[in-house]
Amino acid sequence: MRRLSRRQQIGAAVLTAVALLFISLDFAGGSLRGSRGGATGALGSLYRGTDGVLGPARRFLQGIPDVGSNRTEIAKLEGENTQLRRQVAAGASDTATARRLKSLQLQADSASWTVMPARVVATGPGAGFQWTVTVDVGSREAVVLGQTVTDGFGLTGRVVAVYPTTSVVLLAADPTFGVGARDTRTGALLLASGAGSQGLTAVLLDGKANSGSSVTSAVGSSVRVGDRLSTGPAGQTTFVGGLEIGVVTAVTMSTDGSVRVALRPTAPQTGLNLLGIVLKANRSTPRPPIGTGSGTDR
Repeated sequence: MRRLSRRQQIGAAVLTAVALLFISLDFAGGSLRGSRGGATGALGSLYRGTDGVLGPARRFLQGIPDVGSNRTEIAKLEGENTQLRRQVAAGASDTATARRLKSLQLQADSASWTVMPARVVATGPGAGFQWTVTVDVGSREAVVLGQTVTDGFGLTGRVVAVYPTTSVVLLAADPTFGVGARDTRTGALLLASGAGSQGLTAVLLDGKANSGSSVTSAVGSSVRVGDRLSTGPAGQTTFVGGLEIGVVTAVTMSTDGSVRVALRPTAPQTGLNLLGIVLKANRSTPRPPIGTGSGTDR
């Protein structure tokens, strides 16, 4: 920072003394308005001369009290921006799911079914099961025990408890969950069940091991890694038929000769938001509130 010269220092002292004199006379009632204006102009010139040197430091010191409030405002704006991005992402996900549920409804029309959209309002153990979600529709919307639940792309689970305005859905990953399945490529029949955080597993009915990563059933069909399993066939499961359950990721043989299949669920089992409950039409009146039911389809 450039220091003032001795001449500038002396000039500043003199002008300050003159200014104080004029102020004193002005308070005393003296008529020195013109002289005072001249002194003010001189002091203004001195101020403009020194402000180029002292100005940046002065403005920095003046801004210090506002730093805390500025940081708070920035943090608030960043939080609002993050929340808006989440809302946009959730809205896009809901739009895609709603479109899929509408498509599913068109397919269900021929069977006189209705797909009831349902929003997830709670996640966690419920109705005596580990893997469940609670949705915001219940007996008032004709939801009943045992109905199939989907995310619009695959099997999510089934209704295990119904109340007037809410329902509990048992997710397919729950260890007590079971559903009859069919290999969409070969027609082989399996029984799929939940495996918690590991997804799903399935057992080939009346199957025996074969070489490699495939299994040959009693009817000559095979199950391979990459095959897709869906609900069905009709009469073999209480679920809506044709909903995809998952994709085969591994095929192994147990010591007793039975074949076990590991599945990656088609419908996610966590982070659920908008679901669809498949309602059967032509029911007379909704059932009253129901307690818990069995989560296994046999």
